[in-house]
Order: sequence, then C-alpha cells, then structure tokens
Amino acid sequence: MKRTILLLVLASLAHASFAQTTDLVTFEKERIGISKKSMLVLGGWSVANIVGSGIATNTSNREMRYFHQMNVMWGGINLAIATLGYIGNANEKINNPTLAGVLKHQNRTVKTYLWNAGLDVLYIGSGFWMNKASDNQKNPDKFKGYGNSIMVQGGFLLLYDAINYAIHRKHGKLLDKVQLSGGPGSVSMIYKF
Repeated sequence: MKRTILLLVLASLAHASFAQTTDLVTFEKERIGISKKSMLVLGGWSVANIVGSGIATNTSNREMRYFHQMNVMWGGINLAIATLGYIGNANEKINNPTLAGVLKHQNRTVKTYLWNAGLDVLYIGSGFWMNKASDNQKNPDKFKGYGNSIMVQGGFLLLYDAINYAIHRKHGKLLDKVQLSGGPGSVSMIYKF
C-alpha cells in the first residue's frame, strides 16, 4: 500500500514537472514566433524603403532626392537587422527550459523594445533638429532631406517598437504572476492568482 501511494505521488510529481516544462516550451515558442513575425514586418518596411525610395531618388527636387537617399540607407540597415534578428530567432534552441531562463528571455525582449523606443525618440529629435538647422548649412537641401527622412524612419520605428513592446508585455503577463525569491541555500517560487 505504501509503495502504491509513493508511486502515485511520484507519478503526479513527474506529470506536474512535465506539464510545467511543456508550458514553458509553449511560452518560449510563442515568444520566438512573435519575434520572427516582428522581424518580417521590419524587413517588409525595409524593402519598401529600398525599392520605393530607390526609384524616387530619380527626381530633380534636391531635397526629395536626399530624403529618398536616406530612406534607402535606413532601409539597408533595417533589412540587415531584420534578417539577423529573424535568423537568430529561427535558430534559437528550446531544450528543457527553466522558469528562470524563460523569465530572462522574456525580460530581455521587453527591455530591448523599450530601449529601442528611447533611441527612436532621439532619432526623431535629431531629424527635427537637422530640419530646423538646415538653413544655416552649406547644403541646406541635403540637411533638410536627411532630417525629414530620419524623422519619418524614427517615427515608424517608435510605432514599431511600441507595438512590439505591448505585444511582448502582454505575452509575458503570465510571468508577472510568478515571483522568485531566494536566500542562502534556498529558492522559492510564489504564483499569484
């Protein structure tokens, strides 16, 4: 009888452990899937900038030519970032994830989009400054065109990063209910309902 109870307890613990691991695998796969889709959106924006502005650079309006030149440059950089990001997410391995590892990945993803949004505000501000300071430059059309492009690119990236932050933050809400704490020789986990 004692062996039967012991076997039932061990079986239920093994099942609970397997269920937790399966849930963590599912959570990680969802995070990676969201990130891959996000890189496809950035890649699409990049290709649209490279192709559309690549064609539009053939204009006699100097300010617009510089605007489109900068869009092509930003498109190239963003396409490289999107490609590397997609490949990195596609190659990410999920082997026996731990709660601590999942929390680390989730928090890093959310923080990355938050930091990027801060950079986007700087891009917008820099483009605005370039636009306003263009009259005092040796080549005002170039300064103004580049500045306008940087504002547009920064604006898109701010929207992109804010949306991705919100999506990943919402995805991580389940993890917000988990609190890990520890002390010398001990670790505890609390789940808030």
